[in-house]
Amino acid sequence: MGVAATVEKYLKAKQINFTLLEHDYCEGTYNTARVARIDDQCLAKGVLLRDEDFHYTLCVLPTRNKILRHTLNQIFDRHMELVDEEELAEIFKDCAEGAIPALGEAYGIDVIWDEKLMGVEEIYIEAGDHRHLIRLKQPDFVQLMQNKLHDNFSAERSRHGSLPKKYIRHEYEL
Repeated sequence: MGVAATVEKYLKAKQINFTLLEHDYCEGTYNTARVARIDDQCLAKGVLLRDEDFHYTLCVLPTRNKILRHTLNQIFDRHMELVDEEELAEIFKDCAEGAIPALGEAYGIDVIWDEKLMGVEEIYIEAGDHRHLIRLKQPDFVQLMQNKLHDNFSAERSRHGSLPKKYIRHEYEL
């Protein structure tokens, strides 16, 4: 499949340059970072939440982090909860189950992104399947997140350590 049609159209409309990184089939963003040999701090995952009025918000955060839902509830002054798989399939129709691109605006969804993503030179996001990642330079990612809500709403998971340096892909290998 490669890049989901909605995502490709969105990136072209925004005039964003990106490269595609192919990797072995893998599910779960933490596993994807390992298989793709990239630092999991550079892989941004999209987690879809909704409030009690069914208003959706895509949370974009580093793969190694977990959402601090209490913090999000305070930011929005709403009760936020995870969206179930059936709803995800309805919203992200051109994506494989569990391969949600961290580009909510492409799907008409509000976005909040975690400021911890500012500390890396490149950001990788799911392309919509389980075999490809979109690689964005930091300025392009910032341009896509321009005028989107941002805050510190995640914390590193204690069970996930960083990927050992010997497994991380270097610029010249891409």
